[in-house]
Amino acid sequence: MNISEGQIEVIKTGFYSSIQDLGRFGQGHWGIPAAGAMDRQSFALANHLLQNDPNDACLEMTMLGDELKFIGYTEIVLTGAEASIQLNGSKHPINKPVKIKNGDILKIGPFTTGFRMYLGIKGGFQSPCILKSRSWYKGITENFRLKKGALLPFKTHQSKSNTPYAKVAIDESLLKNKTLDVYAGPEAEKLPRSTFEQLFEKNFHLSAQQNRMGIQLKEPLVNELKEILTAPVYPGTVQLTPGGKLLILMRDAQVTGGYPRILQLSQTAISCLAQKKQGESIRFNLVDTY
Repeated sequence: MNISEGQIEVIKTGFYSSIQDLGRFGQGHWGIPAAGAMDRQSFALANHLLQNDPNDACLEMTMLGDELKFIGYTEIVLTGAEASIQLNGSKHPINKPVKIKNGDILKIGPFTTGFRMYLGIKGGFQSPCILKSRSWYKGITENFRLKKGALLPFKTHQSKSNTPYAKVAIDESLLKNKTLDVYAGPEAEKLPRSTFEQLFEKNFHLSAQQNRMGIQLKEPLVNELKEILTAPVYPGTVQLTPGGKLLILMRDAQVTGGYPRILQLSQTAISCLAQKKQGESIRFNLVDTY
């Protein structure tokens, strides 16, 4: 192995982990989703703390962390969800960059607050870049979820500088805030006024029907809208199904859909929702009116 090439060996996998950057753009006309980090704020924080390029790829972990062995020197940071983090058996804090030596072992337990954690590494993970992105997506990249025994490449790095004294302010509201800012969707004006107002008068809960493509909410609405002709949809689009279920599209969502698009989440709201677990409640806050 070249001195400039390092690897992470996956000793034990968590629930669902994958390599993600900001996503794969400009491919929608081929039906290829953008993908990318579910919680972009935590992803951006990881790269910021390491002084990386904003698009450098991180490891995104969902609900439960992985156990990893480092082969090579580097610097890492963990952001997003809170969990028990151990580096060589010693407790390690979140949001704090740390230097890594050859043979170090990082072990991350179940998440106590939040649903997604990001492992940033100096220079970013060097997974294959396909269609201008390193984000894993089934059918586009060879891998779409982390497996035991996998080797994740990175460029080795040995810093001579000391740990910086400056601290970055961390926005903890991302994990605790339950209110999501939304805009009225293209078909919102077709809803009866009373139905539209219900969207902002009660709490909704996340169902078990969720993944990187979308999150379905438990509480139904009375729906008298007909399906629409196939139209563009985006991460954060809230669709109303014929059965009255609300389906919020996320980063791996398809690029078109036939259900009425009644709301659109803000980018901050998408990151906030990505940190919510099954059963947690959310509330919509209308930013504009129709």
